[in-house]
Amino acid sequence: MSDAILSTRALAVSIGPHKVCASLDLDLAPGERLAILGRNGAGKSTLLATLAGLRAADAGTLRLAGKTYAEHGLPTAARLRGWLGQERGDPFASTVLETAMVGRHPHLSRWSWESGADAEIARAAIAAMGLAGMETRDVQTLSGGERQRAAIAALLTQQPRLYLLDEPLAHLDLNHQIATLDLLTRRAQDDGSALAMVLHDPNFALRFCDRALLLFGAGEHLSGPAAAVIDAANLSRLYGHPLRRIEAPGGNHPIFVPE
Repeated sequence: MSDAILSTRALAVSIGPHKVCASLDLDLAPGERLAILGRNGAGKSTLLATLAGLRAADAGTLRLAGKTYAEHGLPTAARLRGWLGQERGDPFASTVLETAMVGRHPHLSRWSWESGADAEIARAAIAAMGLAGMETRDVQTLSGGERQRAAIAALLTQQPRLYLLDEPLAHLDLNHQIATLDLLTRRAQDDGSALAMVLHDPNFALRFCDRALLLFGAGEHLSGPAAAVIDAANLSRLYGHPLRRIEAPGGNHPIFVPE
């Protein structure tokens, strides 16, 4: 797809002798949301880091908005691609607002400071993540869930075209899980950004994502529309445990539960 924000062809990724995927062809268009599913150790985080340009693929091509990361260069790639990793390190004290403002750094020239407009973007992101009134709190005093929401606020403040999120629902209670996925869905619909998320709950993947990528191990994968890829047979094979499909009342998305 010429208009794809993220595109791969024959992409091969591995960790030592373990193959994550082989010959992966993937297109993620503006507004689309991709769920990456698989067992622990399948290589979901490794693949996401590769898509972010943080590690090299073994083979194949990877393009962000039509160009390789090398063709974009680091400053442009940093504006186009937003990354949320699993690790949260806070060696130095900083406020929630200062943490969110980090998302504006790719948009600043070398010697410039954040403007009032940048601060307003950050404050809006903080409020969107349910942290309004906590702008002056030290992030080291936050709970795990609050710290996770502050990290997502920084990503929203960055305003990239491609969001790559590694377990964005970690540490969040159910209320904030749903609110976060709703917010990310609206962001994709409103500004045409694309999302790729590592998720653990296939029901969330089916409800909130257009596309799904299943990593079975040994380099084998399956990708396509979420409604076609996420079914009882594929999920049972993916997780090594039988799952059953239950039709939700009112014709909403089906639910998959363990047998």
